[in-house]
This record gives sequence, C-alpha cells and structure tokens, in this order.
Amino acid sequence: ALIPAILYYLSLLLIVHFHARRVAVATANTSAPIERPIQSKPFEGVVFATALGSLILFLILGYTAFRAVTLSLATIIVISSFNQNTRLKVGKTLQGLIKAARDVVPLVSAAACVGIIIGIVTLTGIGTRLPATIIPLAEQSLFLALVLIMLSSIILGMGLPSAVCYLLMATLIGPVLGDLGVIPLAAHLFIFYFGMMSMVTPPVALAAYAASSIAGTRIMPTAFAAFRFALVGFTLPYMFVYRPELLLLSKTGEPLGLLAVLAPVSIAILGVTCFAAGIAGQLRNPLSLGLRLAVFAAAGLLLAPGSTQILGSGLPVTVLDITGVGVFAAVWVLNKNR
Repeated sequence: ALIPAILYYLSLLLIVHFHARRVAVATANTSAPIERPIQSKPFEGVVFATALGSLILFLILGYTAFRAVTLSLATIIVISSFNQNTRLKVGKTLQGLIKAARDVVPLVSAAACVGIIIGIVTLTGIGTRLPATIIPLAEQSLFLALVLIMLSSIILGMGLPSAVCYLLMATLIGPVLGDLGVIPLAAHLFIFYFGMMSMVTPPVALAAYAASSIAGTRIMPTAFAAFRFALVGFTLPYMFVYRPELLLLSKTGEPLGLLAVLAPVSIAILGVTCFAAGIAGQLRNPLSLGLRLAVFAAAGLLLAPGSTQILGSGLPVTVLDITGVGVFAAVWVLNKNR
C-alpha cells in the first residue's frame, strides 16, 4: 500500500502547489497589497511535532485511542511549559476551552446525524441489501463492478466506521471481484480505500467538518474544497486494480522487484501531475480552457488501462501511455513562460 499512499499525498501536494502558483499570478496582476504571513516561533513547531509524534507512539505501544489522546495531551502540556510563548496560562486556557466548545458544535451535530444513518443501515439491513443488489449487475463487467462498489463503499463509509464498512463490503463483494480476475489484495485495498474517501465526500465529510472548525470557515464550502482537492485520489484505486505493479505485484499476484514497477510508477506520477494541473488550472502558467481540456485528456490516457504493449513484454508501457506523454509534452511547450 506504500506506492498508492505516496501517489495520493503527491497529488495533494501538487494540487496545493499549482493552486498557490495560480493565486500568486493573480495577485501579481493586481495592485492590492500583499499581507505578510505571521512568522511562527521555532518552538511552536516542536510542540506540533510532539502532538503528532506522541499520539502515534502511544497508539503503537498498544494504548486505546482515548487513552492515547489523553496521554498525548498531557505530553503537549509538559513540552509547551518549557517555553514562555507556548506555556499555558489561565486566561489563554479558558479562551481555548471556550473556542473549542464553540468549534466542536458543527462536528457534534454532524456526528449525531451520522448516528441516525448508522441506525438506519444496521436496523433495516440496507447495508447488506445494497451490495447484494449490485452483484448480479456487475458480474459481467469489471469496470461496472468497480464503479458500483465505489459508490457502495462511499455511501456505507458515510454511515459506518471504516473498519465495519470494509468488513461488510469485503465479505459480500470481495469474492465477486476475485471471480472477475482482480488480485485479492487489490480488491480489498479498493474497498477499504473508498470507505476512507467518504471522509472527504460531501455532504457528510466528517474530516472537512473538523477542518472547518480549525480554519474558522463555513462547513459546506470546506467540504467541497476537500472533495475537489481529493479528486485525484478517486482514480488511484482503479489504477492499482488495472496496474497491480503499483502494489508491487504482477498480474498473477506474484511479488515484483523494483525495476519491474519503475515504468508503471513513472506513468502514474505523470498522470497524477496532469490531473492535478487540470484541477488547479495551472501548470507553468494558468491554463486556458483548451490546454486544460488537453491536460485532462493526457491524464485520462496515462491513468487508463491499456492492452497493447509497444516496448516488449518486460515493460508494461502501452500505446495510451505514449500518447498521454505526447499530449502532456505538447501542453508543456504551449504553456510556456511569458
């Protein structure tokens, strides 16, 4: 699962990068003054690193999630007390508690609504009926099966914990994917991946609810922004189903060496770059409508599976891949610096 995870976070990095460049170009063309960002103190970074590092450490040591969070908070308080800029004071502590109580209201409301959905799914049996209904429709087409399983995983992931959603879908749908020739590991990762993507899929998007509280923004615009930035991630499960080399596996499920996955990973990176540039509307410069459509076409060619290999059986490079590289190169040249 390492390569798909790296590709996903690479897509987020590229979208943020291209979006920031586009905003910078738009700002440079206006006469509005640019606000200087607030400079953070070095020790504040230490406190943030301690928060994440201690939480992961306590989870690895076997503590429950609730106890790990409690111990991590205690660790943060201890570390922050070593610097006067981060040391907790009575006034700031009260302000922080009040702000946290206000910011958590939308998240609590969303969690309560999700509780209703969980009750409907578990009590009515719709969680088992929905996958069972799509099985006869998807038995003859792998792509149709993947699309329907994606929708089921996202819908169930909105109302069920990710682990429960995975177990339900893997039990009911996993054997069907195996019959369609999908490698078992790729099938199970596909189901689990889209169960997690429900966290950034409106209207529930619980991760966006938490992010909007932190950023002080409106919930739905934040949710749709999260969905837009994560769009590249919706293509990755299809990629590692049709290109199991991204999971370090051959078409038959055998382990592969690093050299055998070099070409598929390079193509995937270029495809993710094209998709990110198309979503942000920026490459070397802002993309016109025609170039934006062209870069989306390049992404589709690079991410789509192909069957005709042109560089020999040892290198899984197809006609679609070469065409996509050519389209991207043309866009790169036409989108030259002014």
